[in-house]
Amino acid sequence: MLARSSVLSLAFSLLAGHATALPLDVDSQDSIKSVAKTLANGIVSFYDATLKEDLVPGLFPDPYYWWESGLAFNALIDYYGLTNDSEYNTRVSEALQHQLGDSKAFMPANQTKSLGNDDQSTWGLASLSAFEAGLSAPTSGSWLQFAQNVFETQIARWDTQSCDGGLKWQIFSFNSGYNYKNAISSGQLFLLAARLAEHTGNGTYTQWANKVYNWTTEIGLVSDDYHIYDGTDDTSNCSTVNHIQWSNNHAMYTEGVALMYKLSNSSQAWVDTVKGFVNASSVFTDDNGALREVACEGNGKCSIDQRAFKGTAARSFGRAAQAAPFVADSIYKTLGASAKAAASSCTVNTEDDVACNFYWNEQSIEESGTASNGHLGEVLNALQAVQALLWRTSDFSNSTSNSTASANATSSGSPSDTSGAPQSTGAGSTVAASFTFAIAVAFAAALSC
Repeated sequence: MLARSSVLSLAFSLLAGHATALPLDVDSQDSIKSVAKTLANGIVSFYDATLKEDLVPGLFPDPYYWWESGLAFNALIDYYGLTNDSEYNTRVSEALQHQLGDSKAFMPANQTKSLGNDDQSTWGLASLSAFEAGLSAPTSGSWLQFAQNVFETQIARWDTQSCDGGLKWQIFSFNSGYNYKNAISSGQLFLLAARLAEHTGNGTYTQWANKVYNWTTEIGLVSDDYHIYDGTDDTSNCSTVNHIQWSNNHAMYTEGVALMYKLSNSSQAWVDTVKGFVNASSVFTDDNGALREVACEGNGKCSIDQRAFKGTAARSFGRAAQAAPFVADSIYKTLGASAKAAASSCTVNTEDDVACNFYWNEQSIEESGTASNGHLGEVLNALQAVQALLWRTSDFSNSTSNSTASANATSSGSPSDTSGAPQSTGAGSTVAASFTFAIAVAFAAALSC
């Protein structure tokens, strides 16, 4: 049953016909679930309207790139797993299956013109979330197998022709950014491998997780003090690094190393690494302790893509706290402040009309907006920030650990170290100074994640 105070507060606002901030009590699971439901409804109502017009399951319209559609459905899968509310499951299942493509690895032909490795792995991670949450089985195959298919296609693209490894941002050479090896592409492969290792017990996934993580440290995308930098250019053999930092990248790596800590049976090397990432995450918090997109909030130049990063960060931080409980208290200070700020940035006129602000503690900077009028990322941010509070008491992401189903993975290219501990923790010695400011800005503007 929903918290009575939350229901009454929302009901009175609807009857009065005027907008009011979402009434969130971060100490009440009923309140958290009630607010999450309101935010999820705002996203689904926009999707339903889009589907009636475009008739393409799994897509949100321009200006949203394909990856953000995958992000939205992952958030709705998490909503189901964290609240046990299955209302949206049929839509979500249909969306994921429709976007699989002929290879059953989330490479639909109609996305070829802009398909990046990070786009594909966003959907692969969503499929793995569907497996974890126990979403009804697809008509053929399995959610786990689809995620494994993504892994198989991506390790086949692991590029040793330059920089001694790494995953390119783009899959196809005719796309802009093909020569950019960025933190998110390799990082999502790292996370996908770690999560597959957890659920299958297959050591090859652990080996690949180590391999990818070690490459990012050696090349300098992960610094000695556990900051994550955006990317590097393989035409210069990755000799320089773009030092822009994004919240989603940092949290994704934090989740990945937390899982490696768990898989390594609490190796001290991974304990230290997890602590390092959590300590370094302070760069992404404001004076009130809530998440802040440090690279662009201050200058007001966050793109459509970048305006969805904080929610992704909240999700990964919540999952990291679940995998590595010794950092949970620190993480939940950030998540609690973020959920409060996110909810207070949102207003509701009707159950399906939720407007949220990108700026959580400085809302006067710009107008709030609904998912249907160009603010899908903002509503997604709020949903994921609020429901991230439920990871503390949820076990759905771990409920299928060590599943023997579809546990096969290729053994090619595995590193020699299979211990589960990181082989290196610092940047490569050849990393030079960052790009000039102009180049860094150009990279940031080009990001579509």
